Amino acid sequence: MAKRNQNTFFKRQKEIKRRQEAQEKMDRRQGKKKKEEEQEGENMQLVAPEPEPADAEPVEPTKPVE
Repeated sequence: MAKRNQNTFFKRQKEIKRRQEAQEKMDRRQGKKKKEEEQEGENMQLVAPEPEPADAEPVEPTKPVE
């Protein structure tokens, strides 16, 4: 086997480093979105729907107007 050029090694190392940095940057950006969604969820209060009375009549769907 032929010996690889030293520049090829450095080029590969640089490419790996660049790819790792891009992945970290993407993770940070996605982490910000997740944190913002969590904060919004904490600020909002969830309201449970009121239960329907047992004597309520069921509503039937309306027919389309021709």
